[in-house]
Amino acid sequence: MTDFFISYTQADRGWAEWIAWVLEAAGFTAKIQAWDFGAGSHFISEMHKAAAEAERTIAVLSPEYLSSHFGQMEWAAALAQKKELLPIRVREVEVTGLLAGIVYTDLSA
Repeated sequence: MTDFFISYTQADRGWAEWIAWVLEAAGFTAKIQAWDFGAGSHFISEMHKAAAEAERTIAVLSPEYLSSHFGQMEWAAALAQKKELLPIRVREVEVTGLLAGIVYTDLSA
């Protein structure tokens, strides 16, 4: 079991890697596409496995993330599996819909 699955888009890869680095430095385990999905792996299978095996999902919120089909599937899967969803806003974006009801950490300021 992994402590955290980090859900992000390529536009926020730097933020996602920094979050993973901070978590791993604190002794947690983190699954992140940039580090853990090897060349030639099946992206959707890897995402499914990572999300299913994680205790919590971190959603790296940005305009690109909120318009991403895969991002939406990843945070929705966390909610459907009744896992803890921890949104972290890294750039200015209005959070609406179901995500608006979840308190997020704001690093965009």
